[in-house]
Amino acid sequence: KTTMATMAALAFTTRGSSLRKCTSSLRGSVVGSRLFSTRASVETDDSEGAPKKHPQSFVTDEVPLEDGELSDLPPFFHQNLRTGPSPQSHARHSRHENDGRDAYWRPPWKSRADIISAEDFANRPRVTFSEHFASLHDAMATLTWMTQNEKDGIYKMYCDLMTVMAEKGGDPKKDSWGVLTTNTSHEYVVRVIAQHYNITTARAAGVIQLQHNEEQLNKDPNFKIRHDIQAFVDAKVRDNHRDVYQSYGEKDPMGFVEDPVASSGFLAREDVGSAAVMGASDLVDIDALVKKVKRMEKDEASMRIKNHIYVEDVDDRTRNVKLDKEAKRLEKMKKALAGLYDIQKASGDGEEKEAVSTRTKVPPIPEGALPYPDNNVGYNETPKTRRPRWKFAAQIINTHTLENPPGSSQHGKRVAARAKARRHGRIVDGNTLIEKDGEVRVATIAELEQTSWKHVRNESEFMFKGVKAAWMRRQLEQEVGGWGRQEEVYNEPKVEGEGESEDAAENEEGEEAEGSEDNEK
Repeated sequence: KTTMATMAALAFTTRGSSLRKCTSSLRGSVVGSRLFSTRASVETDDSEGAPKKHPQSFVTDEVPLEDGELSDLPPFFHQNLRTGPSPQSHARHSRHENDGRDAYWRPPWKSRADIISAEDFANRPRVTFSEHFASLHDAMATLTWMTQNEKDGIYKMYCDLMTVMAEKGGDPKKDSWGVLTTNTSHEYVVRVIAQHYNITTARAAGVIQLQHNEEQLNKDPNFKIRHDIQAFVDAKVRDNHRDVYQSYGEKDPMGFVEDPVASSGFLAREDVGSAAVMGASDLVDIDALVKKVKRMEKDEASMRIKNHIYVEDVDDRTRNVKLDKEAKRLEKMKKALAGLYDIQKASGDGEEKEAVSTRTKVPPIPEGALPYPDNNVGYNETPKTRRPRWKFAAQIINTHTLENPPGSSQHGKRVAARAKARRHGRIVDGNTLIEKDGEVRVATIAELEQTSWKHVRNESEFMFKGVKAAWMRRQLEQEVGGWGRQEEVYNEPKVEGEGESEDAAENEEGEEAEGSEDNEK
């Protein structure tokens, strides 16, 4: 039996042509994605050998992004966590298309602490005479703690990067393509901060969101943030970690560091054989092929990170969903029948008289048949006003096309069921219409996300959802005090009876002073 690494190396020669095709298709998709960028950069001349600029203007070459630890993990590592709906064959559809290698970036191991290598940890003996590891080194574990000073530094760097990026992008309301955007990207900023502090993007996003919530609490005069307690906890944890590392005689990391993925137990052992058999000549150098495959995977990871298109901060209320021809036809029919129940008022001989539109045979509805709310008083006691109408949303689905997909030999309800399972958040990107106050229009992305057929949640975007919304309101609506650093305005409450006791003490002191003066006289 051969190991998985050996099989991958032997299959390298057969994968060469397909990999070149994948590389060319990836480059073609990146070039095509420039159309979706708000501010595409000017490409450089290829004749001089200079690299092309990123299609998104906020991506700078001054901060080169690293591959990180995630480039060494198996393909689709996060998508195979089996957290999706049943059956398990639909688990790959439970995550957003942008949640993958780039969304869950993990930093490379950089720490003063000395731990066992990932290879030795994965191939450690399964049977031992002890229930515990002999040391932190053998357990591939580190004791770390993120202090408040580090959190403040992360939030300060986030505010500075967003401010500089917004100033560089210009006025967000001057774009002529109909969509409001701030010309920034929280995904890119979080990725840069995570690499600077050598933490995961998920942790960086969580720290930024929590610090934003804390800054908003500073505006509450009745809420006090106990910075003294936080400083006390940080000091005690630091003392505990120092004592533990001294007891084992190991190096203290002296800062926060992420645990390697190999210590989590999610990765398979490298010595596990495969049932597949592959013939190999004696002239094949297996070690050289393994190194070549690993180097090729590193190059692919670097190219993927350089060409990654980040999610831009766009106002979803200004973006409409996509519609097919049937949904567009329904929208046009509603507009054509908009005046079916209209009542036209015409004046003649000085007298006003009502006439029913000639386009309908339905008689006008009497006024008494539609009473106003609250016993004809009106909505909120306003005469002749009605309650706000409900907003109805509908997703247009062609069931006949689902059961009979074009270009396929399979038909029936089972085919339609599989198509519906794949359709959730994937194939049908909206196709939703909104009806309110008798008007039918195309739904926006913000309205689509409030329906049951919304997109699969993008976990990386959901982590900083609150601070991103506050940033959008600041840039697009000129909101003040909803984002960034806030001044603490806590008012210390006065204890009942405290003022009276102070007055009584002052009176007693005054009486004692007068008594002493009388005695002296």
